[in-house]
Amino acid sequence: MSQNKSRIVAVFGGSRTTPGSAEYAEAYTIGKLLAQRGFAVMNGGYQGTMEASARGAKEHGGRTIGVLSSEFDWLAPNPYLDETTNALDLFARIREMQTRADAFIVLNGSIGTLAELALVWNLAKIDAQQRKPIILVGAAWAHVLRSICEQLGVTEEEARLLRVAEKPEQAVELLIEQFQ
Repeated sequence: MSQNKSRIVAVFGGSRTTPGSAEYAEAYTIGKLLAQRGFAVMNGGYQGTMEASARGAKEHGGRTIGVLSSEFDWLAPNPYLDETTNALDLFARIREMQTRADAFIVLNGSIGTLAELALVWNLAKIDAQQRKPIILVGAAWAHVLRSICEQLGVTEEEARLLRVAEKPEQAVELLIEQFQ
């Protein structure tokens, strides 16, 4: 566990996920498992899966970081954050997470989640020296990835930069394997 203490995992996912939903529980479990394995959890700092993953980490002794955006000044950060950083806009917010994180876990989400995934995936493709693990969680991602490869010309080499896990436990195990 101590080998992961300084490692940060950025968790991307939907902001509209509500407490009590399966998606909230999944994000909570991701945060919990990461904290139990010694990782810090970083996310966008607001509600939905951001709140759930931070809550799961915080309630299990983990460190949490929220990267807020001035474009959302009207939103309050979730109460489970140990540290917050303010970014000027969404691009700066994603870049901050991409720079600080050692790995990425991507949950189901919407347009913002796709933007986050697209940026970190593209940067992993461009700079092999800075390549960081990217793990997609949920059965839907296998279908999305297959469709992207078939319809948008993504190569097999580019697709291999992503790993797909059906469950949170599998995602964290894949992450541990990639750091060994």
